[in-house]
Amino acid sequence: MSADEIREKTDMQKAIVRPAASVRILSPDRVGRIFPHIVLIVLLFTSLMPFVWMFFGSFKTYVELTSSKTLLPINWTFDNYVQITQRVGFPRAFINTTLVAVVVTAATLLTSSVAGYVFSKYRFWGREQLFTVLLSTMMVPFAVVLVPLYVTIANIALADKLAGIVITGLCSTFGIFLMRQFMESIPNDLIDAGRIDGAGEWWIFTRVVLPLAKAPLSALAVFTFLGNWDSFLWPLVVLTSPENRTLPLVLAGLRSLYWSRYELYAAGSMLTVLPVMIIYAAASKQFVRGIAMTGIKA
Repeated sequence: MSADEIREKTDMQKAIVRPAASVRILSPDRVGRIFPHIVLIVLLFTSLMPFVWMFFGSFKTYVELTSSKTLLPINWTFDNYVQITQRVGFPRAFINTTLVAVVVTAATLLTSSVAGYVFSKYRFWGREQLFTVLLSTMMVPFAVVLVPLYVTIANIALADKLAGIVITGLCSTFGIFLMRQFMESIPNDLIDAGRIDGAGEWWIFTRVVLPLAKAPLSALAVFTFLGNWDSFLWPLVVLTSPENRTLPLVLAGLRSLYWSRYELYAAGSMLTVLPVMIIYAAASKQFVRGIAMTGIKA
């Protein structure tokens, strides 16, 4: 066999080997590892696009927002934020929403931690049955109790008052369940040691149990704050006076006042979302840790 024939045969063998290498690159295992990342990237893009459009749209004029085909504003303006804070009672609604969310969150953390501690560390007759009944209330849709709840609020003269919103959120079944699941993991020997040393129950709860429960408390705080910050149906039913309205009600009212002013919608939505983003960013690590810790025991 001549040298040319040997060289030609070698080239043919290399050509046959190359497709096999490419097949290994696209092997099922590699595709299985890449595909979830592609799906997550698509979902991330889909989730972020409305927020990105809202952010840049809040800095555009009405003409630019409805006619321009570019995402970035050509002429940046803060006039939308000025109008939204001066015309529709936005500052008052911001204060109302903050007050309701903070008070309800603080009350929920207190009641949920105390109830969770009692259900996990105290032994009394009917404990499991009572906890089962408590959990069963989570299966009842809010629409079912909406009218009876409003009648109760009206009978105690709390209709059209922020107190009517607050009083219905002082306790949370989900919060009690979350804290109880975590406190089940706290060793009883730790609590018994405090009792042997002469510590009272409240001292043990505040100085021993609560410091260990920072992660689930942070998760519960984020859940509760977001739920009350974004609450729409219950405030819509209870509150009627403009000075008592919360942010979701004010944003919904923009449609009747400025039905086509999308730039004002975007500015109002940005002002509403911004505090939530700051709180979640500050507590994100504790939030994830709290969910993970309670989920192990659940």
